[in-house]
Amino acid sequence: MDTNQIYQLVNAVNQEAFGTQALSVKDTAGLVSLGNTILSSNTNTEAFLNTLVQRIGRTIISYRRYRSKLADMVRDDFEWGAILQKIRVHMPEAEADQSYDLVDGQSVDHYKVAKPEVEQKFFVTRSPYQFHVTIQKVHLREAFLSESAMGAFLGAVMGQVRNAMEVSLENLGRIALGNMAAETTRGYRLLQMYNASEHPEEPLTAAKALNSASFLSFAMRIINECIDQMQELGVMFNDHSIETFTPKEMLRVKIISPFVRAAETVLQYRAFNENLVSVDSAYQKLAFWQSPEHPMTISIKRASDGTEATIENVIAIIHDRDALGMYREEEEVATTPINAAGLYYNTYYHAKQLWFNDLSENFAVFTLN
Repeated sequence: MDTNQIYQLVNAVNQEAFGTQALSVKDTAGLVSLGNTILSSNTNTEAFLNTLVQRIGRTIISYRRYRSKLADMVRDDFEWGAILQKIRVHMPEAEADQSYDLVDGQSVDHYKVAKPEVEQKFFVTRSPYQFHVTIQKVHLREAFLSESAMGAFLGAVMGQVRNAMEVSLENLGRIALGNMAAETTRGYRLLQMYNASEHPEEPLTAAKALNSASFLSFAMRIINECIDQMQELGVMFNDHSIETFTPKEMLRVKIISPFVRAAETVLQYRAFNENLVSVDSAYQKLAFWQSPEHPMTISIKRASDGTEATIENVIAIIHDRDALGMYREEEEVATTPINAAGLYYNTYYHAKQLWFNDLSENFAVFTLN
């Protein structure tokens, strides 16, 4: 173990903290360990005899369970069958009341047939994938002092497989969300709307929009109006194939983090009542739609026709719970017998999901474009 006398560094940082010395650059090479040391019987010895090898006093198993940010997109799973069927019944149209203007000698046909108009969709695409990990316990025992210590390590290994499956589920959800955004016809170009109605003489740019209290207030108003309108029966927010509405408890509002933070810092700290300048619904904050490098960009090859679509400056998405998601969550874990020659075994994790977009459900995209 490297031993570094740091009394000079201690004195210097204390003097800076006390305000008796000006701030200066500090060399942390003798203080901070980056965990890149390779143990050696020549160098990692105790300081008295310089012979006995120092022992590992504590082992930290670094593992944290990951939770999907898009867990709300997971629907009821089903074990039997393969195809998901969705049936919707259209509303009938009004007709004249035949109890009026009756004519002598004529009858009214009350057996006239009016069949209900029914629409059905079949969701059949499934997306399987797998992970696997190899374990060789015989030689792995040499790295641990007890069975429980090795068990903790193996738990972390398997836990990371679960994390890989969880984050894969989340990222596939981002793709399903992005495809729905590329397929929908209901898009709000907030900056264009703002410049046309509020300040046509001084057009605001996307680069400055998130610092404008006036624009942020306008954007909040439009988003909240959309939340209200989606609760009314109509075809304004779907593909016009059927009249539908979304109760508030089935609304899903997803907003990008830069917009949320801008509203908090630019709007809410000025407001007497922050409810007047906030989203009128529970919402989910996402750090990015597809990539942290371009957090507000969606880039998708549409499932419907294979057309490449890129939507930039996306700040919010509002949709019906049943507009998109994942219905089948099927997992199988299988372990091989021990390989007699190599003394190892493999554990395979199989996952299969059925992701869906339903364009007949309500969906809207908001951009800074």
